[in-house]
Amino acid sequence: MTLRQAMLRGALALGTFALVTAGSIALTRALTAERIATHQLAYQHRQLQEVLPETLANIPITDVLESTFTLPNAEALGLEKDTQGWSVSDQDSSAVIFPVVTRQGYNGEIRLLIGIDEQQRISGVRVTQHQETPGLGDDIERRRSDWITGFDGLGLDSLSPSGWTVAKDGGHFDAFTGATITPRAVVNAVYKALKYAAETPLPISSQEPTS
Repeated sequence: MTLRQAMLRGALALGTFALVTAGSIALTRALTAERIATHQLAYQHRQLQEVLPETLANIPITDVLESTFTLPNAEALGLEKDTQGWSVSDQDSSAVIFPVVTRQGYNGEIRLLIGIDEQQRISGVRVTQHQETPGLGDDIERRRSDWITGFDGLGLDSLSPSGWTVAKDGGHFDAFTGATITPRAVVNAVYKALKYAAETPLPISSQEPTS
């Protein structure tokens, strides 16, 4: 075998190996991306149901997903124009669910999903995305602690304006040891969401809050 033939054979073998490797990587990425997308979708569905009032807990997720509406003045919630919310109801009760973004977190954006019932009370809050420090700021996640459930049932009139912050600032809500910025940002975002719901026409039946 000549040197030229040996070089051509080596190049062919290397090229074949590169093609097989690239194909394997592409296939793995495609399969992984599909699984990730499926898990993310399931996660979103679960969170939508978790922020609904108990009276609407048995609404099929397909009905929830079909109940979208365009949020008026979404920019007030830190969102892009034409962001979607959800309006869910049955014969006895109704609620709206919408996202809100705060950029006051320790490491940047914190994205939330908030449910508000027809009495302008919070039916649930969940964190959907954040970059806070593991072991400190990530206690805002429901899987890490029940801190986020402390908003359940609250309305604007449940606390004075000064109460809508963390205890370190004289407010109602506990902070985390070594991590005050993160809960402070979440409390501010939830308060902003309640004010938005009170001041914005949303597709929800309005009733007087009960004590």
